[in-house]
Amino acid sequence: MHSQTTYFRFSLLLSCILFLGVAPFTWIASLFVPGLWNQGIEIYSIFVVALLNLAITTGLVFYYRVSVNSRGIKCTTFWGKLHFVEWSTIRGARFYSGILTSGLKFILISTTKVSQDLWLPLLLNDLSHFEQLVSKYAGTSNPLVNRLHERNTTTYLLNEAKAKIKWAWQAGIISGTWTLILVFLSLAGYGFTGLIDASALIDVCLVFGLSFGIYKKSRVAAVIMLVYFLLSKAWIAIGLKIFPGVISWFFLILFLGGVQGTFTYRKLSKV
Repeated sequence: MHSQTTYFRFSLLLSCILFLGVAPFTWIASLFVPGLWNQGIEIYSIFVVALLNLAITTGLVFYYRVSVNSRGIKCTTFWGKLHFVEWSTIRGARFYSGILTSGLKFILISTTKVSQDLWLPLLLNDLSHFEQLVSKYAGTSNPLVNRLHERNTTTYLLNEAKAKIKWAWQAGIISGTWTLILVFLSLAGYGFTGLIDASALIDVCLVFGLSFGIYKKSRVAAVIMLVYFLLSKAWIAIGLKIFPGVISWFFLILFLGGVQGTFTYRKLSKV
């Protein structure tokens, strides 16, 4: 007789990230609704987009559930297809937090039953309970159990914090460099740069300075960078009525990771 299946959904943090992540797509879809963005009803239109975001996020949270029982685990491939695999078929497990996931942490599970890796998010609603059940059902020699245990070591947490810090300061350098290029184009007389002018050099200097601070693992610099980024995008969306693009979503995740990384690094390194 098999044990009862236990389900795990995305954590609140990951759910909020999903809510923000689908915003550019729902905004684009709303452009095809006649009259939705007419002059004078922008607040109503944003409210409609927010409700659509909430509906999509809720659907994703309930669909992409990870389940475990005594037989095995069920999660999705990169393309979102759910698969159930037995514990005995798991042959490997490795961490991933690259550009495809905007720095969010996953464990990629390789199995003899499915040709593609299964993507297990490490932002589940009760990850500690999930780890206990996997250890109980799969056994201590299972590769997935080893990876789950490894993430609790100080060495792993420090390396993860350093990786997030690296992603954050590199994102700042890219952002500042792109703004600098637009400033030069604007000074050269190219009109497509929009509102970018010489005054944006102040923004460039600030972003480069904060990026250097994040490189030096400064918590203050990481927090200021995140707040400055959010305020600038809010001003563009509200003041200029230009909705931030998909790229802004990636930068937001990386700057959030920079804040988390600097705080974690300082805490573990006792600096």
